[in-house]
Formats: sequence, C-alpha cells, structure tokens
Amino acid sequence: MLTISRADILRLGGVSAFADAVAAFAAALEAHRFTVDVPAPTADPLLERVVRQYSGQYGIEPEPGPEPSTESDQPPTSWRVSTYRIVRRLEAAGLIEAADAALAAQPALFRRFYTAGSLPHDDPDAFVFLGAIGANPLEILAPE
Repeated sequence: MLTISRADILRLGGVSAFADAVAAFAAALEAHRFTVDVPAPTADPLLERVVRQYSGQYGIEPEPGPEPSTESDQPPTSWRVSTYRIVRRLEAAGLIEAADAALAAQPALFRRFYTAGSLPHDDPDAFVFLGAIGANPLEILAPE
C-alpha cells in the first residue's frame, strides 16, 4: 500500500477531497472501459498512481507527534524543517495560496519542495521563495 504525505494530501484539498478524487477517478476509468475511440480520463499523477498501481488503496503518513521539550534555550546551530511544518506555517500566515501559485509557476521548485521531506534552515532557494511571497523566512524556517 502506498503512503501519501500530508503535504500531498493538503495539496489536493485535504483527506476527504483526496478520497473523493480517488473514487471519482476510479469510477471514470471503470466507465471508460465501455467506450470506443474516447481518450482515457486523466488526473493528478498521484491520483493516477494510487488508482492504477494500488487499486485505490493508500495510507496517509501519521500526524507529527507533540513537539519534544528542549532542555536548552539555545536553538540548534543547524536544523532542517519538514515541508509539512512549512506548509502549516504558511497556512497560519495566510500565505498558502501565494505559495501554491509561486510553486506552480516553477515546476522544478514545486517538485523539489514536495519531494524533499524537509529543508535546511538556511536553504538559499527557500529564502528567495519565501521572501517573494511575502513570508518571513526566519519565522517559517525556525526550528521545529
């Protein structure tokens, strides 16, 4: 069974919207079996993979647990920030639509962001991207 990242679930509208999209695409493929000279239906590549390769079966990565308490008040000198946390912080700042639009305009950056899993806190591309959409990179890339 395929495990879907929370970032992909959010990108496609949330848990229920993703489940509805999987069911709708599976139904469209089933209906297409009875057609002649009609192009096959298409969907987001992730939906196609879930339906075509995994028969609509998938799991969702678990919610991150509570943040561990740190004994030291000093932030680490180097850290990574999960893309899930970045998405959540952009949502809280009201910048998720701007981020999606900026990522959609740059397919290479879009793929790197949603497949990375986490970003270094000092990633120069992330700083440029976040600054371009009006986010504060130091807040968005703060330690988790």
